[in-house]
Formats: sequence, structure tokens, C-alpha cells
Amino acid sequence: MESFSLKELIKAVNGKFLIGDPKMPVENVSIDSRTVKKGEVFFAVKGENYDGHDFIGEAVSRGAAAIVCSNCDIGHIKPFPVFPAVVKVNDTVVALGALARAYRKRFKDIKIVGITGSNGKTTTKEILSSILSVRNKTVSNKGNFNNRIGLPLSILNLTSDVKYGVFEMGTSVKGEIKILSDILCPDAAIITNIGYSHLETFETPAGVYEEKKVLFDGVPGDGFIVVNRDDKYLKDTVSSAGAKIISFSIEQDADVTAKDILSKQGELIFELRYKTNSIYVNMPSKGMFNVSNALAAASAAFGLGYSIVDVKKGIENFKAPAMRMETFVAKSGAVLINDAYNANPSSMRESVNAVLEAYPSSEINLVLGDMLEMGKDSKRYHKELGEFLSDKKIRAVYLSGEMSFHTKKAVGKKAVFYSRKPEDLFDALKKSGANKKSVFLFKGSRGMKLEEVQKKFFEFLEHKGR
Repeated sequence: MESFSLKELIKAVNGKFLIGDPKMPVENVSIDSRTVKKGEVFFAVKGENYDGHDFIGEAVSRGAAAIVCSNCDIGHIKPFPVFPAVVKVNDTVVALGALARAYRKRFKDIKIVGITGSNGKTTTKEILSSILSVRNKTVSNKGNFNNRIGLPLSILNLTSDVKYGVFEMGTSVKGEIKILSDILCPDAAIITNIGYSHLETFETPAGVYEEKKVLFDGVPGDGFIVVNRDDKYLKDTVSSAGAKIISFSIEQDADVTAKDILSKQGELIFELRYKTNSIYVNMPSKGMFNVSNALAAASAAFGLGYSIVDVKKGIENFKAPAMRMETFVAKSGAVLINDAYNANPSSMRESVNAVLEAYPSSEINLVLGDMLEMGKDSKRYHKELGEFLSDKKIRAVYLSGEMSFHTKKAVGKKAVFYSRKPEDLFDALKKSGANKKSVFLFKGSRGMKLEEVQKKFFEFLEHKGR
């Protein structure tokens, strides 16, 4: 983050100045009182399970130079031995977003790409960042910093020596993509796909589309949008502002395509085509869906002027994010694949198919948890998952969660272990007879915490026989 004055901050957040030095330089921003450093501005944001106003005292004791709050006054601050500057706002989360928007607008030469979608947005972000980093300094949001708090904090990492910013945006509330897009002011945008995500809020994929497509509306006429021609909701998308369209597809004619796709253990080989140019790419990933993610990223890179050789290098240097088809090989040769970051009906099917494609001669074991936030049709989606699995070449299925009971009933005659509690899976997996032919896929919604089961099982296999 580059320095600016407290006066500039106050103007950006439309705050009320209560006390302090308005000429004070602002060097950094924090929302965590446990890690705030001397001289930083502490935003007392409210989350689902916490209120930052409860920790203002700790932030001040650690040296916060200024406090941005919504329900404090000078009297609230007086008991502390050191007086920080105090700025009062109506809503600290809104104020954080306003600050990030103002800060982003300082960097007119930095090209910003916004990414959203039901599946693959993090992987697409990482692939695009890898490509752009081949030639220029690139900033992106880390981990799950893709919401109304995480995105602004990520934008504040921009500096004058950065050429590109790549930021993903998530949503679970109607209108959130509009808010995030207004903060980010993207020059280009990607919507990876429209699927069965957050149906508790959006009810149907069509509802998801209505929420996500707003990102395209935020791109100005001199920018561009990346359109997935394989997605029935996105294929005919046009830009409301007249921005250029760059399309990609595996199955249809498009600006950017992939042909001759070959899946091997641990990698995908395909011919990348753009206009009259083509090149073969060896991508260190599994699953046809990751080819689509690579094409989305490649499309944006081409839109920013990168060559097909640069794109190849960036895709081949890409490292998959944690818990996205993350692969571990035990000393016995057994393969454990952690894809437990999240799950919905479409991503479940994609991950299962990816593992079956990558390991055609192995014994496939599925360790699956509930798909959360599926709304009123959750039972049906879990039942349909079981029906999908019933004719697959799978050795065993391990299921956990309340809704997964309906998957168990529909999965047919396969070997199935079921428990409501994820922790019971470990005892069952210890008896699985894992060997060099075994592959275990761990997949479920984030709340199921299957990554903990995967880690525990891997440690068991590593120490087995000692």
C-alpha cells in the first residue's frame, strides 16, 4: 500500500473527523486487532460472528494510529493512554469499500481484471496471474479474500510498480457482485460459468446468472469481457457498454479454443488456438473443467496483448490453489486428492469425472460430504448425485453429512459407508486397504471440513507399519 493522508481517507469514506491530525500519513490498513501494527489505521468492521468495535482497545494498545468506527465517540477512546485519530462513519464495511475504490482510481495505468463464476474462479485467477507475471508485476487476492471485506483489502495491495491486478469476486447475497464491481472498477471481466451455487439465495442457475452478469456491466466501452461459449447462460452475452468480447470454448467456435485434449495422471495436454496461432500446452492439472479455466485466463491475457508463447509459459508454470484437486502421494503409492474447498452439483460431477479420466486403471474411492446452501431442493440434488455415481467405475463411496443420506440411498449396489459426522470417516478409511492402486477423492462443501479428514488419513498412511 502506498501512503496517503488521513484527510484523503476521510474524504474517500465520507467520514466525520473527531480527533487527531488530518495530515497524518496513512501507511496501511488493518481489520484484525491481533495483528495491527504501529501506525496502521484500524477499521472496526462487523462480521457474522464478531464486531471489531469490541477490539478497539486492543488495536490502540498495539499502536494503531487511527480508528475508523461507526458506533464510538471520543469518550469511548479516552480511557486509553495514547490518543489515536478517530473517524466516524455510518458503516465500516461500506467505508472500507469506498476507501479501496478511491485508492484503486489512483492507479490509472494498472489494468484490472475482475473474475466471478459458480466454479473455477480461483483457479482461473491463479492461471491468469501466472500468465501475466511472465512479463509484468501482478497483484491478486489471496485465499478467500473475495468478498466485501477481502476484496477491498486486496485492492489496497496495489502499488505504482504493478502493471496488472487480477481479482476474483464471490457472492452469497443478492446485489453483492454489483457492490464489488463498483469498488473494483474493472477494465476487463471474466465469468467462468453459471452453475448450481448458492441456490439457497439465488434459487436457480438463472438466478445465479442474473447476479453474476452484473460484472460485465461494470466494464467500460474501452475494456473487454471474456465469454464462455460452452455455457448456455453466457454464450450469447453482449456488453451493455459496448466493450469488446473475447470468447472461448472447448466445444464451439470461438476466439480461443482447445483441441486434441489428452488427460494423463497429473496433467492435461492440449492444443491452444487463438486466431491463426496454435501451440501445445502441458498443464499441471486434472479435469476438463481446468482446460476451460485455462482458456478463460488465456482469453484475458490475449486481450491484454500477451503472445501465445507467454500464455503457454504461464499456464505451464501455474500451481493449483490449495484444496483444488491438490494431490498427495503416500509412501504406499496411494493417491489422495483434496478438492474439498467447496462443492455444488456441477463441481461434484466435474471432480469425479476428472479423477476417473486421470486414473483409468486405478481403484477410485470417493470421500464426499454434503453440498451446503442448496436451498429447498437440497434433497433432490443429493439424490441426483447418488444416481450419477451409480454407474461409475468406483470401488467405494464414503459419505458424510445429513443430506448425503439421500446420496447413499441412490448410489446403488456399490460399497458405501455413511455417517452424519465427518470425523467418523477416518475410522472407515483406515480399514479401506489403501495400496498403490488406490485413489481417494475428498470433496464436499467448506463447512464439512473434509480437508481435515484427508490430512489425518494421509498421516496415517505415511506412518502405517512403523
